[in-house]
Amino acid sequence: MARMLLRSGGSCLAVAAMAVAAPGWAQTVAEGAPDPAQASAAVDVQADTSSEGDIVVTGRRAALEAADERKRRSETIIDSVVADDAGKLPDNSITEVLQRVSGVSIVRFAALGDPDHFSVQGSGVQVRGLTGVASRLNGREIFSANNGRAILWSDVTPELMAAVDVYKASTADLIEGGTGGQIDLRTKMPFDFDGGFHIAGTAELSMGDMAQEADPMGSVLFTDTFDTGIGKIGILADFAYSQFSSLSQFIRTEPYFRTRINNSDYYIPGGFTFGDEAFQYRRYGIYGAVQWAPSEDLTISATFFQSRYKSKSSDYGAQVSSQTLAVDPATSQFDSNGLLLKTDSLFNRDTATFLPSTGQVTSSGNKGYVASNTVTRDYSLSFAWAPSDGPLSVRGSLQRVDSKQVYDRLDIFRDLGFGQGFGMDLTGDLPRITVSQATQASFADPANYFWSASMPHNENNTGRLDAGQLDAEYSFDEGFFRSIKVGGRYAKRTERDYANGYNWSALGRGWNGDPQLTYANAAPGDVALHVFDDFFRGNTTLPGNLYFATEELASRFDRLQLTNPPPAGFCNPPATQDNCSAAGPLPVTGYGGQSGIRPVGFVLPDDRVDNRTENLAGYALVRFGGRDAGSAISGNVGLRVVNIKNAGEGYIRQNGNTFIRNGQTVTLSSDAVPRSGKAEFTRFLPSINLDYSPTDRVKIRAGYNVTLDLPSFNALRASGSVGVATTSNPVQGQPGIFTNFTAETGNPLLKPTLSNNFDLSLEYYASAGTSFHIAPFYKRITNLPVFSLTQRDVTVVFADGTSELVSAAASDYSNSTEAATVKGVEVGGRFFLDMLPGAWAGFGFEGNYTFIDSKSPGDVYRDINGGLHNDAPLVGLSKHNFNAALLYERNPFSVRIAYSWRSRYLQSTNSNGTNPAYSYYSAPGVITDLDGGPTTATQIALPVYGDAYGTLDAGVRFKVTEQFSFGIQGTNLTASTQRTVMGGYPGGDLVGRSWFQSDRRISMGINLAF
Repeated sequence: MARMLLRSGGSCLAVAAMAVAAPGWAQTVAEGAPDPAQASAAVDVQADTSSEGDIVVTGRRAALEAADERKRRSETIIDSVVADDAGKLPDNSITEVLQRVSGVSIVRFAALGDPDHFSVQGSGVQVRGLTGVASRLNGREIFSANNGRAILWSDVTPELMAAVDVYKASTADLIEGGTGGQIDLRTKMPFDFDGGFHIAGTAELSMGDMAQEADPMGSVLFTDTFDTGIGKIGILADFAYSQFSSLSQFIRTEPYFRTRINNSDYYIPGGFTFGDEAFQYRRYGIYGAVQWAPSEDLTISATFFQSRYKSKSSDYGAQVSSQTLAVDPATSQFDSNGLLLKTDSLFNRDTATFLPSTGQVTSSGNKGYVASNTVTRDYSLSFAWAPSDGPLSVRGSLQRVDSKQVYDRLDIFRDLGFGQGFGMDLTGDLPRITVSQATQASFADPANYFWSASMPHNENNTGRLDAGQLDAEYSFDEGFFRSIKVGGRYAKRTERDYANGYNWSALGRGWNGDPQLTYANAAPGDVALHVFDDFFRGNTTLPGNLYFATEELASRFDRLQLTNPPPAGFCNPPATQDNCSAAGPLPVTGYGGQSGIRPVGFVLPDDRVDNRTENLAGYALVRFGGRDAGSAISGNVGLRVVNIKNAGEGYIRQNGNTFIRNGQTVTLSSDAVPRSGKAEFTRFLPSINLDYSPTDRVKIRAGYNVTLDLPSFNALRASGSVGVATTSNPVQGQPGIFTNFTAETGNPLLKPTLSNNFDLSLEYYASAGTSFHIAPFYKRITNLPVFSLTQRDVTVVFADGTSELVSAAASDYSNSTEAATVKGVEVGGRFFLDMLPGAWAGFGFEGNYTFIDSKSPGDVYRDINGGLHNDAPLVGLSKHNFNAALLYERNPFSVRIAYSWRSRYLQSTNSNGTNPAYSYYSAPGVITDLDGGPTTATQIALPVYGDAYGTLDAGVRFKVTEQFSFGIQGTNLTASTQRTVMGGYPGGDLVGRSWFQSDRRISMGINLAF
């Protein structure tokens, strides 16, 4: 059993061998301690019995104290989360674990820069506001094949982890990477245990109140150590499985376009979207380790780590998106800047006359289905040779990481009339959307729903990393300098990605050769009424329940079947070609439009992108001071030199599309042009870390280091696309109306990002379980990759063979020409009321607060009038981050009530949906250019922010015996609503963009250890 012993009447802390609680402790602490012998002395294995007056500390408090000790003995500024004596981290995902750490925040979206898709457990991680966070496994690089550089944190099974270290400053012997910091996932090793056979297991069942799906989780660990004729041998195997199901609901408003009404300008939303998404993942973890110590001086270790993440999601969405919506100001409400707050009727108007259109407002809707499978495997072999009677020690490792991701998505779209207009109320906490009773009644008739389009997206990505590292350290017996350490590393990472774009293509629409079918023509099982049950827990109003394509149809991913033409003569007579409802249901699936789709699957070489990065690095590090207990100053100084070679190959694809331009129906052809690029860089990364300890309870740290981040493979990709943006045609079934040409590309010549980091930290360790820290920091970041919107000339090719040089709204990656700055301070601490008698001594509090301010003048956005601005903060950075937890740790109870909150942060200055071009009509039929661009359309790119968000979680565990405990945990107990807002409006107003709500979750589990 893992335990810690506090000797009553004294302040010294004896850290026990942590077994499951702190695997790897002896190795990791010794490496970071001022003196290995001193670190060893701090590790003290206690028997199950204790002397009179001793307080035995186990469970979560033991893990908290172990994390404090890890922080205190480190060579640089870190924070740790350590598994408790049941072998369990305190949360059910790595992202949830990390959000409790001082200075760390997580993104509650599928990805930073994708503010339209909510993620219940979170995805990206920022350290001190920066997204440049390197992922490590036992100190070595690990990643997911998802066009990025880091592992997807949601892919990792936390049950396999012994601890998580967050490095906020660097030393020269750490692998380069992470302008924000590094996160090291530490696994268990056989020699971390006391010897003999050990088994531990967990089992849990959880459920969300909206998803209503019972989700199991379990893990089991086996380990044993043997003394043999060839030395000591240890083996360990760890297996974990978890399932997680969630339901999230969303409402979204379109940009508020500047609209001329009655000789005055107002800002009118271009529509709305509402819907829900059911999500489920299954996570499988396998970990194995073998250690062999043929002598006391040599240890050889081999590990295998596999994380498999299989997910599926099913979403339903209804949308109105139009740039010609208007209102009657006499019956509407606006704010002081003319932004619409409330109206009984948003209607389409004829831009030639400014009179209401005679046709209905058209609502598109889609049924989407996604299935993905990500597998990451790490194979590592390492050795450590450290003779006890000699000054030289040598370590080395060989590593291979293989990662694969398969992603399939299919969206099936339909159109539905929403009457002459709809109401929208934006005055409350949530938008309210209303329609007339007659319109609502029309939703019940399948004949009013028109099959409109399909859009697949498929990815098949594989990545590989091969790396080798060798380190040698020479220790001095006496003098100011303790040791000198040198080493080198070579790594080659490749990624081959297949992606077939988002090939939106019309189903049978009449004008493209196949008749227009409605849901009255649906084959059996292809459509169904979707009920938006208890939407936002009944706190808002929706137009009603609607018909969509079924999950069964979308999950086939069979676009050829979906786009088969109906049988010959099915739609008779010809007069019904624009509405075949009277023909009745089809015998089998097939709604036309196959002639317009691109070939199914991957079309080589157009869909292929190749990326390669080679790193060659060498370093020297000198450790000094801290040789004995009387020494107050210690530290290290070093230099890491890195040579980087990036190379990429791909294609610029022109996406085929049919649309109406200048009153004529035209078609862009599908085409592709090869593209490639190479770049090489050498960078010098100095670091210095000073540690001043005036007493054994106080540490003052100061550091300067330069850290480096490579752009993601998505940013470096040599591929891109050229296409066209359109708006819906008010004539149902007709092609979209041209707005502007578009382009989007990566940049294989991007430079690495560098951050000059200055850190201070004051740490006070009053007693076991009681600590305090304050840590100001400053970062100056150059060459940030910026994904911004510009105008540039591109050549487009039409289906008739003609070509034209046109101006396109181009979303391109480039290095920022101006430095970004980040400054802030972390404050945090923990205490237990040990001075109180009896059970009262178990109460404690833990909290931290981080303030961060930033400037990123190289990132620009365009306001609603097309004006350029560079006053946005750094992407992903919240000015205020706060965590607080009430604790109770007293056998047999362990209780935690935790609240985590972050303030508003920038998601993107160039987000899909908020970056269209629109036409501002200053008078009927008169388009006025607002942005001074090359076309009459006004190009916008509104900044989108994740609004302030906090969650309340709680958990309690009861230890029945030393081998058995059980507990219950609740997350998102307050059913918090995540909101996004968009800027770029008069008066600096931020207006609502999206609202998301998801499950409260309750879980119950048991822990066993023998």
